[in-house]
Amino acid sequence: MGSHRWHQRLWAVLVILLVSLLTIGLPSLSMQRQQMPLRVQLRWLPQAQFAGFYVAKGLEFFQREGLSVSLEPGGPSVNGLQRLRDGEVDVTIAWTSDALDMRRQGAQLVNVAQLLQRPGTMLVCSAASGVQKAADLKGKRVGTWFLGDEFDVGYWLQRYGLGLDAVRLVEQKPAARDLLNGQVDCATAMSYNEFQTILQAGALQSDLFTVRFAEENSGVLEDGLYVRASDLQDPVKRDRLARFLRSLAAGWRYTARHPDEAVAITERFMDSSNTTHQKAMLREILQLMDLNKGYGLLDPATFRRSVEIVGRGSGDPEGIATAARGAWSLKVWRDSELDGPQRGPLGPAGREAFATLVTSSWFYVLDLIGTTAFGLSGFIRALQRRYDLWGCFILTLLPAVGGGILRDLLIGGMRSPPFVFQDGTYLLVVLIVLAAGSILASLLNEGAADSANFQRLLGLCDSIGLATFTIIGAQVALEADLNWWWMVICAALTCAGGGMVLDVVTGREPRTFQGEPYEEIAVIGAVVLIGGFMIADRFETLQWPVLAAMVVSWVTVFISRQLVIRHNLRSWRPGL
Repeated sequence: MGSHRWHQRLWAVLVILLVSLLTIGLPSLSMQRQQMPLRVQLRWLPQAQFAGFYVAKGLEFFQREGLSVSLEPGGPSVNGLQRLRDGEVDVTIAWTSDALDMRRQGAQLVNVAQLLQRPGTMLVCSAASGVQKAADLKGKRVGTWFLGDEFDVGYWLQRYGLGLDAVRLVEQKPAARDLLNGQVDCATAMSYNEFQTILQAGALQSDLFTVRFAEENSGVLEDGLYVRASDLQDPVKRDRLARFLRSLAAGWRYTARHPDEAVAITERFMDSSNTTHQKAMLREILQLMDLNKGYGLLDPATFRRSVEIVGRGSGDPEGIATAARGAWSLKVWRDSELDGPQRGPLGPAGREAFATLVTSSWFYVLDLIGTTAFGLSGFIRALQRRYDLWGCFILTLLPAVGGGILRDLLIGGMRSPPFVFQDGTYLLVVLIVLAAGSILASLLNEGAADSANFQRLLGLCDSIGLATFTIIGAQVALEADLNWWWMVICAALTCAGGGMVLDVVTGREPRTFQGEPYEEIAVIGAVVLIGGFMIADRFETLQWPVLAAMVVSWVTVFISRQLVIRHNLRSWRPGL
């Protein structure tokens, strides 16, 4: 019996020791996992192009996020994308052209942040070359690095009826040496590096023929942050990437505020430095980054143009287009909670898809049908009150476009002047309703407008208008980068604002206050739309989930309005 008790006590002690060891060891293991170095491959040797990285490391912005970051220099013999693919680094900086080519070969690499919002690639021709326009490049020696810059040249030449076969491409050496030595007539150059070197060598900018591909809409996106697609599925790695991006953004913002200090910090990581050159490089880099647009935020339209340029330049547009599917994600950007034009339930791709669908011809037709119905309701009101032609025009105009005008005046900025002044079609619809209504009023019997068939037709068109205006109001709020609740307000205002103004002008209480659900339906439709967008945003680059959300919202509003009309439903009224 005593032996048995002794064994029980022994096991109890062992269990306590084991639990104690685990309790002590787990935090240590967690810290080790947290402090595991994040290996970041830079595209070139240490220079001011990467000042934000070195500032974040030198001022311990990475450490404040619980990160240990290793910044690995690049160079002419370093392929960052291959190292990323092979697991030698965790993040790399790469151009869109290189990344798409790697994806075409099967590498699952994804852009999670776009550092440079505009390309810095240029074409520079020496004064001795005699080049003064695109046509003069025929037969000229053009130096490129064959790192995707040749695609920029080819795409730009195509705009002037030429191609890469019109010039002699030469693989050039770094630092614009071939151009300065006269071994090539023209050369690609980065606005922040080689071009500065050319100017500092004594060349007069006025004597050079230069092309900034960003200004010609002919350059591919450069310097994006790429990771392995599998890392985005790992919550721990994704969290680490989000913290890295957040601390990197802090480094670049500090750099923008203190450029001289940023250059000094960067020079600590350099073997040698020309401070004047580094300062000029940083000034240009900050211009290309455009931190005001939201650090790291990828513009889908710019990305698509890069895909087109690379596709044409590579001679495999279909292969590049296929490789581009899933080539970027904003999941890390969103996790990092960076400031930017992202208030609302949709990311950039979803917003663009939404705007495209709303401005499509079929939706525009629905918009005009709704405008006609709303205008007709006002015209009938004018007839009942026996107003003159001007009065009929005003009462037709107010419900047709009044809500949208109030909405645009409230938003201001990009919505100024209001939409009706930018698209004369809406005014034309009002005039057509006025003219057709006046003719029919003189031909039809008195009371024809009160017939059951006419009221059903008017109710049908009104329901179409309400459903369509709900979506348009929400889209305007999203386009103006307002918070998500403004989508609901703008939807209700677009639908009911004109009718309210009409009631005020005609001296009666607004119909929407008297128990008939109207703007309430618009609110419900907007909420359904927002919920659908939150789901659609999970798919990021696909358009059909956005379309599905629009359809569900539109149908919800349409059916709700029809039920109100047919069953004479009334809103709840609070009371004692």
